[in-house]
Amino acid sequence: MKKINQLLIATVFAVTPAAAQQAPEIFSYQLPLANVSVLPEMQQNGNPNTLIGATPEILEKYAPGGIIPSAVNAFLIYRYGQLTLIDAGFGAKLFERLQSFGWTADDISVVLLTHLHGDHIGGLLRNGKAAFPNATVYLSKQEYDYWTSGEEMNKLPEGRRSGFENARKALDAYAERIFLFTPAEIDAPEQREVIPGIYGVAAFGHTPGHTMYKVGLGEEQFLIWADLTHATNVQLPHPEVAVTYDVHPEQAVASRKKILAYAAKNACPIAGSHIAFPSVGWVFENKQGGYVFQPSLTPEAVQEAVNEQLKKYPETRLQDIYKNFFQDYFGPGHIIPDAAAAKNYLQQELGEYEETAGAIIEPTGSEGRFYRVDLSVVKENKIPFGLFLEAFIESANDATPPPPAVWVAQWNKIVHILDGMQLHLPGYEADKAHISALLAEGKFTVHHSPAYQERYKPHYRIISKSVFEKKLRKFI
Repeated sequence: MKKINQLLIATVFAVTPAAAQQAPEIFSYQLPLANVSVLPEMQQNGNPNTLIGATPEILEKYAPGGIIPSAVNAFLIYRYGQLTLIDAGFGAKLFERLQSFGWTADDISVVLLTHLHGDHIGGLLRNGKAAFPNATVYLSKQEYDYWTSGEEMNKLPEGRRSGFENARKALDAYAERIFLFTPAEIDAPEQREVIPGIYGVAAFGHTPGHTMYKVGLGEEQFLIWADLTHATNVQLPHPEVAVTYDVHPEQAVASRKKILAYAAKNACPIAGSHIAFPSVGWVFENKQGGYVFQPSLTPEAVQEAVNEQLKKYPETRLQDIYKNFFQDYFGPGHIIPDAAAAKNYLQQELGEYEETAGAIIEPTGSEGRFYRVDLSVVKENKIPFGLFLEAFIESANDATPPPPAVWVAQWNKIVHILDGMQLHLPGYEADKAHISALLAEGKFTVHHSPAYQERYKPHYRIISKSVFEKKLRKFI
């Protein structure tokens, strides 16, 4: 790559996540020593008929209406002054995505392939020739052996061999620049570094050599798990659910369970080829069983939520913004250890109630998983005390808050976005330092600022959106 292009790359990534502002459909995640950008080919809904082992009860709970958000993504990594592409999608929008950063296919020096399905290798060829003329291609030996095996191809009828034929065309175009490796298990003592700072991780089953990549620079870890999930909203709470296009479904399930456990234990960010926008987030255990996926916040979502909060409550300070987002993640569970405490807490709050200047009902944070419900609805007997208490307790039991490391990562991202918004909030830097110190001590809850309390006199309880809509909405 020419020196002038290296300077351009350094400038672009110095202002990340501005790249996402260039093209809102592109999401970038900044690591201390690398940047990962999701290059989406399409957003779509998956087909529930392709799921193996998903009962009607599972689908009703986790995919109501048969809606399974999905996507087709490639990934671009900038580290050590080098551009690395992980997979090439269909090739439909890949080159347009690269161009939005000011790059071309010539700038890619490494292509890491997870497997050889068409939605991961379609962009390797343009007009029948290698689309990345300066790139070295890396692929697991197990995957290469499967797709180049005449015996495996001949197991299929002639009319269903196009996948093998297309894989071979792509491999032939890069024949002199393909390097094979054997990926290591995620928990192996010796990891397999494919190129400096990026490791190949075995995730076999979807295809015989299906491979994840772990970006590991210093203490950071970022997992790009490719096709570990195809229906994330179903396969995280139920990892035992496979898909019809898994070559070895049982092995795919075993790989998924193992890697989900690792990702949850280590609280490392992950990205998936078929996870809907923004396609990056964290995995943690659900107290009801299985796992939860928590997507990373996008700049647009944070900016919209903060601007809305400031529009409603101009006296807002940073700790009030913190509290709003915190409530969206943690709900009310952290303040009510049991039903008796919840009842006492609610009665005390009602006893201190005075007319507020806030909204009667409003969503929290940027995702609105919970509502702030003003206690006037109980004080004025619109909702019976017992029913409201029941909804309050159920909301606490329903919530699965993220691990501390995940919340800290999300809050740091929020602060980074707020810094760029230049809001000039009173006491901003002092509040930021105070919250940072609390988080470092393992303390996560904060109160509203004195200015906010004096101006708006908040008296509300946090009720989950689902519980509110099911039990309380009809009374309002």
